[in-house]
Amino acid sequence: MEKYKNIDKRDVAILISSFFYAGFFPYGPGTAGSFAAFLLYILLLRFLNPFYYIALCLFIFIAGVYFSSKTEKISGIADPSFVVIDEVLGYLALMSGMLWTSFSFLSLLAYSFCGLILFRFFDILKPFPIGTIDKKVKGGLGIMLDDLAAAAFSFIVLRFIIILIAGF
Repeated sequence: MEKYKNIDKRDVAILISSFFYAGFFPYGPGTAGSFAAFLLYILLLRFLNPFYYIALCLFIFIAGVYFSSKTEKISGIADPSFVVIDEVLGYLALMSGMLWTSFSFLSLLAYSFCGLILFRFFDILKPFPIGTIDKKVKGGLGIMLDDLAAAAFSFIVLRFIIILIAGF
């Protein structure tokens, strides 16, 4: 991305906040970050128990607030588009609700992809109160919180879809 040519991409804050440079994907960096989270979720699904998964989400939240705040200062840009650690947390938080289900892997894959679509929809559209959080809460905390709100909206809709399809 030409507009970020003066940013030292070797800085650890840039590395973490861009989720290992996924945020520098030239088309739809937020979607690229969310897709990276989708792949991470599929990998983690079979290896982490729910306690460790939630602990990982908490760790990503804390690291995201800290490093995205640092990245804002380094870049001089409020909520830079290459910061996608918030999308990673949002998607993983949304999918934490699936940890206690007993679906087959293919069903989980389908619901996980549906969750990805829903999350991107709410993250881009930013209906109330997501948009209010995005505008009013500044810094790293604001960057992270609006995506958690989008995850909550997505979870409600995804849960409704699962009830309609699977009956529970």
